[in-house]
Amino acid sequence: MIMAKRSATALIALFLLSTLASAADRAGTSVTLKASYFFPSDSVFREVYSTGLFYGADVAVPVAGPLRLWAGVELFAQTGQLSISEEPTKVRILPLFAGLRLEFDRSKIRPYLGAAAAYFLLHEENPLGTANEGGIGLISQAGVQTRLSGALRLDIFAGYRACTVLSRGDDPVSAKLGGFSAGLGLTVHF
Repeated sequence: MIMAKRSATALIALFLLSTLASAADRAGTSVTLKASYFFPSDSVFREVYSTGLFYGADVAVPVAGPLRLWAGVELFAQTGQLSISEEPTKVRILPLFAGLRLEFDRSKIRPYLGAAAAYFLLHEENPLGTANEGGIGLISQAGVQTRLSGALRLDIFAGYRACTVLSRGDDPVSAKLGGFSAGLGLTVHF
């Protein structure tokens, strides 16, 4: 099972790298570095880890007309307290995603809508043990990019991610990793 997860992660990483490599050859490609504030929808997750920042990067490559292939990676790392014992606990969530995005070019302002399938890697450490799990989920994002200068744009966006990860073992525990986010990014268009 661990080998299958590692293989899936390696395939997704190779896909993302090949997409980035082809970006240099395609007119209209964009690369974004971004940060967003995450508001988890699950009350247990919020109680333990509160809210926090996701950092990430994505690439959008033209397919046809306003349609773009959209892929990227994000990272959420937070320290919290276990509910009953109040002992420290740490979590890292790493979604790798690929999907489609519609971009509507309106001179200085470029609105967009995107949806992607994602593989969420979860790593959690606390006195009770360590969990390394993964699961399939979805990421959606809507935003607007506005030109700053030349090929540089400011990206203002909001989105939702959804994924439930189940632990292995006789008594599996589920972790709901979904929630809303809003943030800013810097985009370079080629």
